[in-house]
Amino acid sequence: MYSWKAIRITCGVLLALPLIHLAILISTETLATLNASPEVWNAEVEAYSRADREHSLPEKPIVVVGGRRVKLWTDLEEMLAPAPVLMRGLGDATVDDIIYHYSRLVAFYQPSVIVYLPSQSEFHIRDNKMAEDLVAGIQELASLSKSLQNRSTIVVFTPVKTPLYPSDNSRIDAVSSTLTEWAAAQSQVIILDTSDVLATQEGNADPKFFRNDGINLNPAGYMRLSLLLRDQLDTNVAFLTERS
Repeated sequence: MYSWKAIRITCGVLLALPLIHLAILISTETLATLNASPEVWNAEVEAYSRADREHSLPEKPIVVVGGRRVKLWTDLEEMLAPAPVLMRGLGDATVDDIIYHYSRLVAFYQPSVIVYLPSQSEFHIRDNKMAEDLVAGIQELASLSKSLQNRSTIVVFTPVKTPLYPSDNSRIDAVSSTLTEWAAAQSQVIILDTSDVLATQEGNADPKFFRNDGINLNPAGYMRLSLLLRDQLDTNVAFLTERS
């Protein structure tokens, strides 16, 4: 017979295991985010490759890339059905990391549409980009999409203004303005301004669309992005394909 104390300790340990596992995952990702090398995400890229070998892949999917925000975007496949969607979130990757892993993370799938959602780490922890640096990275990502055989349309969300970092707003406004002006002359680029759906009338982040951390979106925030993306794909992608 086991003592009541031993049973309580065992139950306590078992109940704590999910929390311990979560803590390990968070600490591991945090350490990876602090590592500036894009190769820090190699294990995640390889995990996608292994899964691809075990499943049949859709033709001309919509491939969604980015960092943690993409990994937390759990309802997009349902929102865009019946169009095939592949979510390829990578750690808390920046646009530079996505470019580095582009051949395996994007080009391999021969997507009809590439969707890029920038990470908060473009401005904090992993990188500290100026507006022009992020614009240049997104333009390079778009140029890679043009090199694909089927010339994929690329949809780019502007960086998300957050309650935790209002000091980023001026940089985000500069990125959004420059990207919108540039994309006007690009036949297969769509820029979606996140401020249109996630900010207040004053142009600041609306806390009701964010988790308690003040950085990551909550389900209401993701629903807004999903609806914005779906509406744009419904109205623009066929038109853009005809223009190419």
